Parts: sequence; C-alpha cells; structure tokens
Amino acid sequence: MSELPSQFTQDDLTLLALKINGETLNIDHGYPCRIIAPARPGVLQTKWVSRMSVLA
Repeated sequence: MSELPSQFTQDDLTLLALKINGETLNIDHGYPCRIIAPARPGVLQTKWVSRMSVLA
C-alpha cells in the first residue's frame, strides 16, 4: 500500500488513468489503473491501483 502526498491529491491535474492512448492499460503500464500526478517523478507514479480511500 502507498500513500499519495496531499500536494498531489489536491492538484486539479492529478488523474486516475484507466487507459493510455485510448487503449486499456496493460499490466506493464499499471492495469487496472494508475495515478498520474503532475510534477511527480515518473518512477513515483502509482501503478496497479486496485483500491483507494479518500479521507476528508
């Protein structure tokens, strides 16, 4: 399990990606979905998201 720092969760450009270039993500790209957060290094982009919790 990993936690995405609030600076990224609060960025309107952070997204939960289900597809890349119109195609469903494959396992190497993080199937079933991945989080893409602007200004976060690529090696830290969260792959293989299967569950997420939102805390208010």
